[in-house]
Amino acid sequence: MQKKLSAALILVMALIIGGCATIEQLIQKPEIAFDSLGTRNMSLLEGTLLFRFNVSNPNPVGVRVDDILYDLDINGERFISSRLAQGLNLAASDTSPMEIPVTINYLKFFNSLSRFIRSDALDYRLTGSAGVGPLRIPYRASGRIDVPKLPDITVDSIKVDSISFTGASLKLALGMRNPNAFALKMDGLEYTARLGDVELAKGVARNVTPLAGNGRSVMTVDVNLNFLELGRSAQALLSGSSTRCHLSGNMLFNTLAGVEKIPFQFDGKVPFIK
Repeated sequence: MQKKLSAALILVMALIIGGCATIEQLIQKPEIAFDSLGTRNMSLLEGTLLFRFNVSNPNPVGVRVDDILYDLDINGERFISSRLAQGLNLAASDTSPMEIPVTINYLKFFNSLSRFIRSDALDYRLTGSAGVGPLRIPYRASGRIDVPKLPDITVDSIKVDSISFTGASLKLALGMRNPNAFALKMDGLEYTARLGDVELAKGVARNVTPLAGNGRSVMTVDVNLNFLELGRSAQALLSGSSTRCHLSGNMLFNTLAGVEKIPFQFDGKVPFIK
């Protein structure tokens, strides 16, 4: 404590005695260096980007960093201009972290669902400055942000639970894979399932299991076939070891702006489990 007071006293005396000297000559500017880009509360359609910096104070006394301004450009376009709500106290001859959180809604940024689906990454450039007394400290960071990828939805298999002269009970095993590093929560799945030219079922599944980052899960959809309504073609489909299956619909996601629907489809040959 005594050392800090002595250093502060020396600095004040230097300012008084060296009246002609500027503050820039007596105080070394703190430095702000980019550290990393993190994320928080990420989902398929929105999340918060965390721009992390290290702020170094080379002076023998603590200083206060205030009025931290920042501008974020994405793909060459201004996305946001703002300031941090709070400043930062820097201890003498020490380094402290500084974090700038920016929330982004991908659909609002791209203006259309098709642009969002086609995009792989975004170029970002963050620039700004922070105040230490009358001094301004510039900083910058640039790089690329991965755009979240849509989950893959497939029909892994069709299990024939029971079959009779009038109908059959089936279980469709839907495989869902999350290609993103963050966990993904889907709030529902609107679907229409077809086997060959026969429409099996349509509906909304609400019990969708959250997907871990880079994880995969299987969801079962129960389907009842009525041979009297669908005719012989439906019964003939079950005679083989596999069949052509088409599954389409919308993935449902709850966002701050309401429910967003992201279309999906699967078309391929699926094995029967009897």
